[in-house]
Amino acid sequence: MRFLFPSVRLLRAMSVACLLFCLALVYSPKILAERMESPSYVIQFGNFNMTSGEKSSASYNVTDTVGQTGAGPYGQYGSSGYFVGSGFQYIYQFSAFSFILSKTHIDLGELVVGQHNTDFHTISITSSGANGYVVYAYEEHPLRLLNAANTIPNTTCDSGTCTNASAGIWTDTNVRGFGFNISGDDVPGDFLNTTYFRPFADRASAEPMQVVMSSNTPARDRVATVTYKAGVGGTEAAGNYSTGVVYVAVPRY
Repeated sequence: MRFLFPSVRLLRAMSVACLLFCLALVYSPKILAERMESPSYVIQFGNFNMTSGEKSSASYNVTDTVGQTGAGPYGQYGSSGYFVGSGFQYIYQFSAFSFILSKTHIDLGELVVGQHNTDFHTISITSSGANGYVVYAYEEHPLRLLNAANTIPNTTCDSGTCTNASAGIWTDTNVRGFGFNISGDDVPGDFLNTTYFRPFADRASAEPMQVVMSSNTPARDRVATVTYKAGVGGTEAAGNYSTGVVYVAVPRY
């Protein structure tokens, strides 16, 4: 086994380089940071943060920014109209947002009088923004035959009073219509259990989309189940009825 050693000449060169580098550090001129300010703001440039990012083990997760100047308490400031977060921790938070539907095709099968048909999917969402997230939903139009005026109306539930903003009990199979129930994490409180349904907000009638999930705090792996239900009364024409349901997921920062 051979070992290679640097020559004496190389060692001397390395020592001289180290000496020059050390002298450069000792005698370097003072480094100044830019600072711009007015009665309403202060902007600072030129800092060296020592470390930042995410640290973790089997028992904890933590993010940090060490050595950076923060704007305001804990790196955040704002007013009634805006919020500003500074530091690498805020940048890290912005990157974590995901929204997943377990499937995008809902099949309610063949509808017959006196029976409700159902199908479902799940919504999974992660939003590490400081103020959580909100998910809205609406339908493009009521269930209808392709290129025809025949429709299955949106449900009004057993009492005839549920709306796209307020759920009601819908268990009577003689009550026709189309609607949904949602259960799980961060869902509206009017869905008291799986018997409570709403109609979707109807975009064709210019109804505003409605909130179906929301959180005011950071959320990780939040899951809700959306159950779709439809029933007919016997006066609808035979054929394939369809619509589109649109979900809009918005992170809150």
